[in-house]
Amino acid sequence: MIMTERLQPVQSLHYASIASWLDSVVSTRRWAGPGVAFPLAPDCLAHALQLEARPGWVLLDAHDNCLGFGQYWLTDADTAHLGRIIVSPQARGRGLGRVLVQSLSGQALKEGRVRRLTLRVYRDNVAAIALYRTLGFVASERDATAELLFMARFAG
Repeated sequence: MIMTERLQPVQSLHYASIASWLDSVVSTRRWAGPGVAFPLAPDCLAHALQLEARPGWVLLDAHDNCLGFGQYWLTDADTAHLGRIIVSPQARGRGLGRVLVQSLSGQALKEGRVRRLTLRVYRDNVAAIALYRTLGFVASERDATAELLFMARFAG
């Protein structure tokens, strides 16, 4: 199978697609964090997600359809934190979460001296936790909360 998906910086033309994937107050809060309104208006997405400080990336197919979104930002000199990872509901179940996280991780590791990747995931999201574990992320209870599991992996 030839992989045709590619990671690109998010553009305003993707905002409506990404916003449409959120179907409730709960799903918006779980994905974007507290303080992001539902429905998330496409013209508010850049501000709500702090894209200026935390650039976003989209996973596109061969026809430029938006399949997924994620962000990463540097939390210290050698660590990038992955966040707001989401795959289009219409594209789920095809292994694109793995492609998205691998691509986003690869992009983050190109940043300067990044040697460590971190993320947080809801403890009840067992599919995501299993995926992250297969990609080398290890849980750290010391940095976790009752609701969110903290995971990290080192490059290499």
